[in-house]
Amino acid sequence: MGLDEGAVLRAAVAHLERYRSAIEVEVNRRLARAEPAPEVRAEVIRRFRTFVRLASLSADTARVSLDGLGGNSALALENTITAAVEVANSFGATPEVSRALVDMEARFRSGVRRILAPEEREERHQERNKKRPTPNAGKRVRGAIDRISDTYVALNLDSSTIFDVNPAAEALFASDAARLIGSALSAYIAPGDLPAWRELESRLDAGEDSGPIEITIARPNGDFVPVEVTISSHSIAGKRLAIFIARERFKRIA
Repeated sequence: MGLDEGAVLRAAVAHLERYRSAIEVEVNRRLARAEPAPEVRAEVIRRFRTFVRLASLSADTARVSLDGLGGNSALALENTITAAVEVANSFGATPEVSRALVDMEARFRSGVRRILAPEEREERHQERNKKRPTPNAGKRVRGAIDRISDTYVALNLDSSTIFDVNPAAEALFASDAARLIGSALSAYIAPGDLPAWRELESRLDAGEDSGPIEITIARPNGDFVPVEVTISSHSIAGKRLAIFIARERFKRIA
C-alpha cells in the first residue's frame, strides 16, 4: 500500500468517526423496519469502520469479521453498509475520501457474501436475472468459485463480453455483477494497455494459448489496479470462454 492510500483511508476512518452517531441515525431512518435490527446495523457499521482502519494500516490484514452476525442475511448487512457509505459521503466527504469509502464498501460487501451465503447470493442473482447464463455445474462449483479470493472472470470470446464473475471480481472492478455481466471487458482496461489487450483478444479468438500477463484495470471511479492474469480457454454449452484468474500485483494506485 502506498503512503497516499494509507493517508486517504485514515482520513476516511476519521470521517466515519466524526459523523458516527449521525450516520447511524440516518441509516435507521432510511432503512426503517427493514432487516437487520437497529442494534445489528450499529454493530455492522462499527465493524466496517474497523475494516477500513485495518486497511489503512495494511490491506493484507483487513478482514471482514461477522462473528455473532450469522443469523442475518448477507443482503441485509450489505444494504446497511451501502446506506452507511451513502450517508457518510453526504456529510461533506472529500472526493478522495468518498472514492475510498465506495471502494471499501465493495470490498466489505464481497467479504460478507463469501462468509455468510455464497449459495444465498447465487439464488438472489437468479431471481434478479433469470436469463443470466452460468458456465458452472451446480451450486457446489458456483459456491467454490464465489469463495476464492482471486478474481474470476469468464469472457465470451464470440462477443468479447463478460459472461460470469465472482465477488472478488466485483471488488476489483468496483462494480456489481449485474453491471459487469454483458459488458465489454475492454471497458475496464487502462487506456495505455488497450493495444496489448486487443492483441490478446485476437490471439485468444484464434485459439492461441497465452501465458500469464500483466495488465492494469481501470475502475469507474478513476483508480487503476495493476494485476497479473492467468488465462485458460474452455468451450461450455456451445460457447467459447476465456477464464481469467487475476491477482493484484501491488495495491491500487491513484
